[in-house]
Amino acid sequence: MTNQTKGLILVILSTITFGLMPVFIVFAYRSGIETNTLLLMRFIFSTVFFFFYVWRKYKRITVDRQSLIAFFILGGICYTFQSRFYFTSLRYISPALATLFLYSYPAAVTLLSSFVDREAITKKTFFSIVVSLFGILLIVGTSLGDVNLIGVFYATGAALIYSVYIVYSNRAIKNTPTMVASAYIALFSMAGTFIFGSFSGGFNFNFDASVWLPLIGLALISTVMAMTTFLKGMAYLGPTKTSIVSLLEAVFTVLFAVVFLNDFLTLSQLMGGVFVLLGAYLVVRPNKRETMPSE
Repeated sequence: MTNQTKGLILVILSTITFGLMPVFIVFAYRSGIETNTLLLMRFIFSTVFFFFYVWRKYKRITVDRQSLIAFFILGGICYTFQSRFYFTSLRYISPALATLFLYSYPAAVTLLSSFVDREAITKKTFFSIVVSLFGILLIVGTSLGDVNLIGVFYATGAALIYSVYIVYSNRAIKNTPTMVASAYIALFSMAGTFIFGSFSGGFNFNFDASVWLPLIGLALISTVMAMTTFLKGMAYLGPTKTSIVSLLEAVFTVLFAVVFLNDFLTLSQLMGGVFVLLGAYLVVRPNKRETMPSE
């Protein structure tokens, strides 16, 4: 089996496990757990795993002060609020819709990168943004009475915060091993969730025992397994091809929502989703002139 095939299998596996995340979240909500508690439990599980992995592999867990500040911004601020916005959106709109809105982030990343790096927006970038926006209009424009705008707000906010997270992480932690970075981001996300949750309703651990199954699925399958297979797959495929294959996550989310939650999209929403994913693909697709030595 070639490295390309290994990478493809791993990244597809990551899209499947990530695609299950909103299903686990919805089932956890149905069992009576609150958002604050669900997020805290997720980050506790993932932090323990990642630090155990880092300690076993690198025999140390220390990083320099500058990296620590970057991890605080990424985990304690960006990932804390991105996760909170996305998890909250699932209380108001379906997993399929929330994921399709989230996948508008490649266009936002491109715009933000152009602004930060002061580069002119190319025709391809402009076209991809227009395509994505048209897809979003199709998703909500013809069915505003059926789509909860509060959920749309949270899902869009998650996409915008995630774009900031990607742009900043690409600049701030280039020289840190990925699993080490993931460990510290999970740690600060746990701390940020605990602090924010303490001031926004607190935590309630008196939930039904049935919540443990989706909670474990969320933590182990859709966080630990999903991130591990994604990172290992990207090591084989490279970032560009990985980004393209990762678009399958939205497809799997829609399929899982239909199978497990009986959640169906309208024809206009399906068409809108296709345009959103097309816009995302146009953003991450390399130009013909570009060379990809790492891939």
